[in-house]
Amino acid sequence: MEQGMPPLKLMVADSDLQSCRHLLGLLSYYPNLQLQSCCHDYDELQQQCKEPPDLIFLDMHLPGLPDEQLLFSDKTPYQPPLLIAQSHREQDAYLAVESYAFNFLLKPVSRLHLARTLMNAHSLLRQQPEQSYSPYPAKLKFHNGHSMLSLDEPGVLMIQSAGNYLCIHTTDGNHVVRDTLKAILPRLPKCFVQIHRSTLVNLHHLKQLSLQRGVYLLELTDHSLVPVSRRFKRELQSLLRDYLI
Repeated sequence: MEQGMPPLKLMVADSDLQSCRHLLGLLSYYPNLQLQSCCHDYDELQQQCKEPPDLIFLDMHLPGLPDEQLLFSDKTPYQPPLLIAQSHREQDAYLAVESYAFNFLLKPVSRLHLARTLMNAHSLLRQQPEQSYSPYPAKLKFHNGHSMLSLDEPGVLMIQSAGNYLCIHTTDGNHVVRDTLKAILPRLPKCFVQIHRSTLVNLHHLKQLSLQRGVYLLELTDHSLVPVSRRFKRELQSLLRDYLI
């Protein structure tokens, strides 16, 4: 977010608790967003809209929502609050456009489609180029002798330790720095989880979890297979639902 620019205020209206939790998990990675409220029916939404936010993520099947319109029929789709309609059904996209929605997202919302929507919304509301709103805000910094290694979070697959050194596996190759997992873990985004005493993985690159001969294996987007130790299995299982691709 640019210096002095206020965050975009948003509201989530969704009766599907699992979808709501998934969306809130994705939104939590953006420091330039501020969650104003979260509601689960139309009456509650109307009350909360007395102080309209910049963005509203609206479940098109929200209990009590009128069939003939979504919300704010007295404005254009490009006037705030921007309405971002969501549904499990692709055929609802036409109704969303007819009902003054700024955009339509198919559930479960994908990280890429959400990022594009947020960039477009930021560009419209803040009158800034979309590049000023990064879909991947996290920058990972590692001390490397007398220099600093800076990597984009989306490009990092996993981090493995060997003594006092780390091997950082990325989509563009590997980097070796002098550091420890214990030292860097508190500085990393919460999408990085420990699955072994010597391995961290980026859950944004998690493709599949399988059980082979009693051992859980993670398959990453580069087709790497990484074993999960029993010590970290339970913690990992509680996080997987929001990150599986």
